[in-house]
Amino acid sequence: MIALVDNSKQMKPFVDVTNYFSSIEELQEKNLLKYEFIIINGNDNGIPMKLPYGMIEKLWEFIEQGGTLYGELINCEEFPTSRLFGFKQDFAVTNRRLEKLVISTDNLYCKKGQLLEWQGPFLTGFTFDTERLLDIGHFKETHRTEEEGAYPGIIVKSHGKGKAIFSTFSFLGNEQIWTLRPNWLWNDVIKWLIKDYQMPLKMINPVIQLSKQGDFEKTIEKGVQWFLHSGILPKADGSLGVYENVHSIRSDISNDLRPDCHAHTALMFYLYGEYTKDSKWENMSANLLTYLFEAGYQDVVPNSITYGFWKWYQSPRSKPDQIFSDDNSWVALVLLYLYRKTGIEEYKKRGLLTAYALLNTQNVNGLRPECIREQELVDNGKAYFQTSTEASMNPHFEAIVHAAFIQAYLVSNDGEFLQTASKGTLTLLENKEKLKFMYSKTAGYSRFLLSLAQLYAITKDEEIRKGLYEVTDYLTRHQHELGAIEEADNPDPERYGTEDTGVFRLNQEGIADQLYTNNFLCVNAWEAVKATRNSDLKDFHEKIVHFISSIQISAPKCEFDGGWMRSFHLERGEYYGNNGDTGWGAYVMESGWTNAIIVSGLLLKELDQSLLDF
Repeated sequence: MIALVDNSKQMKPFVDVTNYFSSIEELQEKNLLKYEFIIINGNDNGIPMKLPYGMIEKLWEFIEQGGTLYGELINCEEFPTSRLFGFKQDFAVTNRRLEKLVISTDNLYCKKGQLLEWQGPFLTGFTFDTERLLDIGHFKETHRTEEEGAYPGIIVKSHGKGKAIFSTFSFLGNEQIWTLRPNWLWNDVIKWLIKDYQMPLKMINPVIQLSKQGDFEKTIEKGVQWFLHSGILPKADGSLGVYENVHSIRSDISNDLRPDCHAHTALMFYLYGEYTKDSKWENMSANLLTYLFEAGYQDVVPNSITYGFWKWYQSPRSKPDQIFSDDNSWVALVLLYLYRKTGIEEYKKRGLLTAYALLNTQNVNGLRPECIREQELVDNGKAYFQTSTEASMNPHFEAIVHAAFIQAYLVSNDGEFLQTASKGTLTLLENKEKLKFMYSKTAGYSRFLLSLAQLYAITKDEEIRKGLYEVTDYLTRHQHELGAIEEADNPDPERYGTEDTGVFRLNQEGIADQLYTNNFLCVNAWEAVKATRNSDLKDFHEKIVHFISSIQISAPKCEFDGGWMRSFHLERGEYYGNNGDTGWGAYVMESGWTNAIIVSGLLLKELDQSLLDF
């Protein structure tokens, strides 16, 4: 017989139970010796349960007579409880941040050093007279480590004929079961616990399922529905904007509002309106942009030093401060593209304001810093940036500026935009050994492809064409058999946990990134196909979009259903990756940068249109 004490009822779906108790006092009244296994969930809204001394006496006898006790997040500050479980608690409960779990010993199902994740509370302390199964520590590696854990995770202590198994973290009682990642390895751990410790457990059914389809019509429809049902829109018609993301760790909506995410989402809704021939979607696109205009995200004061630029986010400051090149360029690109499609003069006016603000701070080589602060403009003036030779040399930032300039050229017929885009792109191509990358070379080249493709489409420049094929040849070499571009060439693997970084550390980790690589290739590789009519590039793009369609999420949780997370483990076929990015981790779901860009790429393909078309 099996007894379960769990007032939260979180464990019930994962444990084979004979008798269920909602409180420790209920169980204390029973004859424990009739049970073979007793399971206690001590997590009470993040507070570990304190066991009554009388219960500890009964549990001690139960174990010595041959029973098995499993305790999770039970207060072990005092000697009786700590000696029962073989774990002495040092401090009050802690919530997991970047810590990971490591398997402490080889067994039939798992290998020592394999890494897992969870989310929720855990206890720090030390063990004695125990066998350590899992440990907790700060590990930078993605899949496996040679390092030892700093704190115990799951331990086993023998008493007489029986044993006590203790989990210092929220495992079977985890309120967010989808955070037990990777799912395949957790199920191997469960098999291990069943086989070697006879724990009466059930396998974890993944909350996050994959569509595994190649039907683009269904993928597009489900992707649009994610925007309507996830909570990412503060108001259903888009008139209050769009939030930035579903957070990687908390898995709830981040209520940040950013102009670039609005631009991506406005582009998607407009294209969806063309695709469905239903004007309500074009109205939603217009509502998102109108929100930005009316909420004052753009500086439209003519004598202002930041005239034409956009705030990075919903800032209480009256003027833009951190003026990121890529974020501003995305807004300009979408506004000018939509002007060419709709004729709405406000889009032209505001888009060209940004395009000229960028052009007037572009340097002699057609490049710029990744970010300009307002005070730098105040102190130095725009002329300083025009004459400077300093630049980011990072396609992540530079390429989208050049793509925005192409839209500005098509709208204004001002040749300086096209000349600067060409000059800057050629400067990057001529100095490939000096190129800088934020997350990976694969991500940087994925971004570079947009400006290369569109410049070639307009200029037919042979050097641009050559550069385009060099970039696609590199990306093709990293195309996995599933179709995705596998992340490669991390410029700084040691950046883990300190700032924005990749979702892998070293090559051949089998990770695909849908925030910075494959998502943008849905659009950028398509633009290359349209520019070149090259059959190999068409095959390259087809493989990417089929992969993207196949990994669209199906889940009962509305924040997930129909979207895409950032990091996917290609070898195991589930969302998983190195979660050390302190801004946008492995499981983030970006409204604009991921979901809207992906759906926009699929729509452009289905409409057989380029962003250069009228």
